[in-house]
Amino acid sequence: MKTYIYEGGFGIVAKSGVGSAIKHQKNMLKQADIEEAKSWKEADIVHINTVFPDSVLAACLAKMQGKKVVYYGHSTMEDFRNSFIGSNRFAPLFKKWICFCYGLGDIVITPTEYSRGLLESYGIQKKIYAVSNGVDTEFFQSRNKEKEKQELHEKYKIPMNRKVVVSAGHLIQRKGILDFLELAKMMPEITFIWFGGGNDSLVTQEVKEAVKKKSENVIFAGYVEAEELQTPTAEPTHLRSSAMKRRKG
Repeated sequence: MKTYIYEGGFGIVAKSGVGSAIKHQKNMLKQADIEEAKSWKEADIVHINTVFPDSVLAACLAKMQGKKVVYYGHSTMEDFRNSFIGSNRFAPLFKKWICFCYGLGDIVITPTEYSRGLLESYGIQKKIYAVSNGVDTEFFQSRNKEKEKQELHEKYKIPMNRKVVVSAGHLIQRKGILDFLELAKMMPEITFIWFGGGNDSLVTQEVKEAVKKKSENVIFAGYVEAEELQTPTAEPTHLRSSAMKRRKG
């Protein structure tokens, strides 16, 4: 059985969690010794991760050819809200659109039990499974902890004896940016670094105001390649905001 992972629109989502999920899926096929089809003609199953118009055409084409479609439910209406300027207004339309998209799948796979419950509540009449996107733990294993730590502190001009908290994501509310900034104000003895960004013209006013009023111990490093995120902090610290807790249920 050959599997084809549709990559249409990958350039748009490459720097997002969806882009990482596509890369993980390809790696998992290799690790599980499942052959990845190089074209539509070879495939028995087609995996689709995005909800762009070309993805709908891809799903329809696959079904016309008698292939099974696995649709990944990365997005929900609740996640869409408060993401960018105008997102709340368009959230109900977005819900209808993703229901149509996911309905094209023979099955739907979503990252968490929380999001599975949301999609089921939308009335999607397909079997929905919750499977974590996962983290490549081997990739994030330190090669030379002391050297990498020193490089991180030197690059961002942080004293070596100072602890660091790191988070990565777009500058949107559901990624926990507001909680991150609030916690930084409560812990001035620690440096907080946020990797990632987004389109400034789409960032909500609430997030813009919070970023403008950030405390001095916060560094916005912008988007960096995954290799830079391998660098460990002084004491690995896992920060899970209340927003993320709600998302994961």
